[in-house]
Amino acid sequence: MKKEELLLLIKEGEGLTVECKEKYTSKIVQDIVAFSNSKGGKILLGVSDDGKIKGERLT
Repeated sequence: MKKEELLLLIKEGEGLTVECKEKYTSKIVQDIVAFSNSKGGKILLGVSDDGKIKGERLT
């Protein structure tokens, strides 16, 4: 995905196929399952619900 496409997704906000998660938690599995049981989608990790890019480091 190109940077411009990602920024557009963030700007449009959450919806049926886009979910923003500021931090990684074990509850993210529920969103993955929900997307896989529907039409799919994208989870934007490191992005707050209000569209601010926070970043997240996975170790």
